[in-house]
Parts: sequence; C-alpha cells; structure tokens
Amino acid sequence: MKKRSTLTRTSASTMIALFSLLIASLVAGAALAQDENDPAQVRNREETRITAQEPQGEGLRERIRERIESEVGLQDQERERLRQHLGECERHGFDDALVAALFSESNPLREQIRTQERVLALAREGLPVEPVAQKLQEGRQKGVSQETLEQVCARIAEHVRAAHSFMERAREGGIAPGDENAERRHIREMAMHMWHGLKEGDMDRIQTRARQRLQDGSCTTEDVVAAAETATRLAEMGIERSRAVRLAGDALQYGYTPREMRQLVWAVMTANVHGGPQDDVIDTLERGIRNQRQLSQMVQEMWQHGWMGPADEHGGRSPMDNAPGSGPGSGQQGQGAGEDGQGGGGSDKGSGGK
Repeated sequence: MKKRSTLTRTSASTMIALFSLLIASLVAGAALAQDENDPAQVRNREETRITAQEPQGEGLRERIRERIESEVGLQDQERERLRQHLGECERHGFDDALVAALFSESNPLREQIRTQERVLALAREGLPVEPVAQKLQEGRQKGVSQETLEQVCARIAEHVRAAHSFMERAREGGIAPGDENAERRHIREMAMHMWHGLKEGDMDRIQTRARQRLQDGSCTTEDVVAAAETATRLAEMGIERSRAVRLAGDALQYGYTPREMRQLVWAVMTANVHGGPQDDVIDTLERGIRNQRQLSQMVQEMWQHGWMGPADEHGGRSPMDNAPGSGPGSGQQGQGAGEDGQGGGGSDKGSGGK
C-alpha cells in the first residue's frame, strides 16, 4: 500500500510538471504569435533583413565609386556624369543586377555613359525600364559588344515610348485602364511585342477593333494587350503578320477574353504539331469567330479533322479543357468549358457570345 502511494505521488508530480510545461509552451507560443503580428516587430524584422542585404549592394556601389574616381583616361566631365548616373540609379531604386549591368566591369566606363543615359531617361519620364534592363543584362551575359548593346538599348527604349503612347491613345479612346501597376505592365508587354515584330500599324489596327468592340460592350487595356500578344505569337508561328493581326483583331472585336485569345494561340500551336494545314486551321478559326461560334466548338471541329491528338481530349471532355488557362486558378479572366463542353465564353461576350 505504501509503495502504491509513492507511485501515485510520483505520477501526480509528473503530470503536474507536464501540465506546467504545456502551459508555458502555450504562453510562449501566444507571445511569439503576437510578436510576429505586432507592427513594431514586423518593422524591426524588415529593417534587419534590409540591413543584412545592404553590404552586398553597398559593396557593389562602393566598388563602382572607387572605379569612377580611379579609372584612367576619363575626363573630369565624364567622371561627373558617371557620379550623377550612379546617384540616379540609387534614387530610382535600381536593383544590383541592373546597376552592375550599367557599370559593367568588362567595358570601359566611358563607353557605357550613353547606355546609362538611355535607361535613366526612361526612368525620369516615369516609364518602365525593365525591357531595356532585360536586354542589357542578356547582352552582358552573352558578351555582346558595347556598340551592339547600345543599338539594342536604343531600339527597345523607343519601343517602350511607342507602347506608352499607344496605351495613352487607347485610354483616351475610351478603353478602360487597369490600376497603375497593371498599366506599367501593359507598357512593358507591348514594348516586348514590338521587339518581337509587332508594328505600330498593327497596333493601330488592333486599336480600331477595340473601338468597334466598345460599340457593343466594354473593352479594357488588358484585352488590347492580349490581342497584341496573340498577333505576335501567331506571327512567330509562321502565319503572315497581317493575317495574324486580323485574326487577333476579330477575336478582340467579338468579345474574346484574354484567356480565350491565348487559347486561340494554343489551338493553332497544337494543330501545327499534328500537321494541320495552317491556312485551313486559320480559316476554321476566322470563320468560327465571325459566325460567333463557341471556341470549344471550333476546337472540337479541329479535333474531328485530326488536327488535335488523343491527349487533347481528356476524360471525354472538350479538348478546350486542356488549353492553357482553362482550369480553376488559372489567373485569367473567365471560366473553363461548361459541362456540355460548349461553355468557352469567359464573359457575356466571350467566344463571340454577343
């Protein structure tokens, strides 16, 4: 009996200790959670993170400053311009990768002043510098000569300005804009479409179709940029550019969503893989768009012609279900095909559904 009492007291003590430990853990966890959500704690962690990153950025900039002061052959005026350019890079918040590309160690600083000026001029105008930065960084990685890089940067900078003007005209014409970040993204995307071959005349034709769409419903700058992307990608697949622009313009005018325009590209690409005659494929799509057929119906017709493979019809559903952006969480506007495989429209006007 005495032994059992001793064991009972020991067990009770153990349970009390474990319970105390559990309570302490819960309290500590609650305190930690409170600290994680406390604005002051969040700010302190963010400042610590930024401070931890500073040595790399400051180290890069310090090396550039030292090089500006020590590089042989620079005139005083050139040194001053380089100092100003580095200061502007910091004020505009350029990241280390872009700063390193603008002040490349593989080229004399004197030769890089003009390229720096082109990038900074865009930033001063409030325009996105990412397209120029992308080409500059790619060129540096590939060892492209400074002369060639200068030509590339000049060309892409003009595309950025042309894209900005185009988007301004679109908004002035009644095309609904997105928020500030979306509009900057649209300028970047339009500039890259121009880099890949889209001409200003093509953009004007797309804008004309957008105005025609406005007569019967809404049209956004996202819709216009998606049409430009569609035309560019179709042309890259070998379709005559004027015809690619016309097909993209038809889709825009007849109310296709950005998701559905990308599905058009997917349909042509898939048909090409399966040997579908390109002219016949485009004829099918043009005819279907103008007759306001559902996109899924057109793809079904292409599948029946043998221009789609078995993998493009999954689980007895429409081949459209496998198109990029057609599933839940695709991040694009609109919904996937309906239960009967006919619901390609992602808006009231989608897939020609006026």
